[in-house]
Amino acid sequence: MTVGVAKPWVTATARQSGLPQIEVTVSGANLAPLAGALGVVVLAAFGAVVATRGWVRRGLGVLIVLASVVVLVSALHPPGATGALEDALTAKGWTGGAYDTGTAAWRWLALVGSVASILAGLAISLYGGRWATMGAAYDAPGRPQDAVPKRQRDPVASSEADVWREIDEGRDPTSDPTDPSRRPGA
Repeated sequence: MTVGVAKPWVTATARQSGLPQIEVTVSGANLAPLAGALGVVVLAAFGAVVATRGWVRRGLGVLIVLASVVVLVSALHPPGATGALEDALTAKGWTGGAYDTGTAAWRWLALVGSVASILAGLAISLYGGRWATMGAAYDAPGRPQDAVPKRQRDPVASSEADVWREIDEGRDPTSDPTDPSRRPGA
C-alpha cells in the first residue's frame, strides 16, 4: 500500500499542433499526501502488533482499519486529480485544450493493499487479544521475576558486569551462591 501511494496514480497525454506529445504522471503522494503518511502509519502499526498484547494490540487493529479506510477513499476519489494533471501539463508547455487521462496500475495496487489492510486490521481488532505474545525476556524491567535477590539468581543469568565484580571480589561466579567457598577469603 505504501509503495502504491508513492508511485504514479494518474496520467495525462496532450497533443498540440506543431509540438510533440506531452505526457505527465502524478503520484498518489502528490494527490493525497495524507494517504502516503497513513500508509507509513499502517506499516508501523503492523510492526507494533508483534510486540504488543491485549487491548493495545486490539487498539492497533482499529488504528490500522481507520488509516486504511482513509487510504482507500483517497485511492477511489483522489482529491484534486484534474488540477494536478493540468498543473503538470502546463509545466511542460501545455497551453490548454483537450487531453486524455488514464489510471496507472499503482493506484489499483494501493486500493487492493488498503482493502487487505482493512481486513487484517479487523482480524487484529477482533482476535488479536487471543494471539500469542512475545516472551517475558522482552518485557521492561520491574517485573516480579526481577525482584529475586542477587544472591539467589542463577549465575548464568547475571550480567557481564556482575560476573566481573564476582571475580574481582575473589569469588567463582559459576559456583553455587550458597556454597561457603564463594565467600571472600574462604
